[in-house]
Amino acid sequence: MRHAEKASEADDSPLTEVGEKRAQALIHVVENAGVTAIYTSQFKRSHDTAKPLSDRFGIAMTELPVNLQNPGDYGKRLAKDILEKRAGQTVVVISHGNTIAATIEGLTGRAAPIGDIAYGDLFSVTVSPSGEAKVIKAQYGF
Repeated sequence: MRHAEKASEADDSPLTEVGEKRAQALIHVVENAGVTAIYTSQFKRSHDTAKPLSDRFGIAMTELPVNLQNPGDYGKRLAKDILEKRAGQTVVVISHGNTIAATIEGLTGRAAPIGDIAYGDLFSVTVSPSGEAKVIKAQYGF
């Protein structure tokens, strides 16, 4: 999912008050999902969105740095890490609007025509042991 609302366009901007509320709302979305891992980028807004989950479930965040001006193969690297290290697990990824489609493509093996990504958009990707993948788009928060 994309990080929650950020305070400014600065690279390491914190969340707004609305963003902090959205991050808290995320707990209720995944509280019964059996989350075992949380991935973020190195940016404060991603960490701040993930922190309530990390605190609630006692799961350390796994950070995978990204260059937002040129994300390159970030989505594929992230997907590869998840598929190799977290197969069969429930993983939350808090990322950025320009990396989500590539991450979904890396997980599913097919293009992800997901359009514009708003704050609160959530993509559930399920990959079966045989490699068959299903993507569901939802909204969380308010």
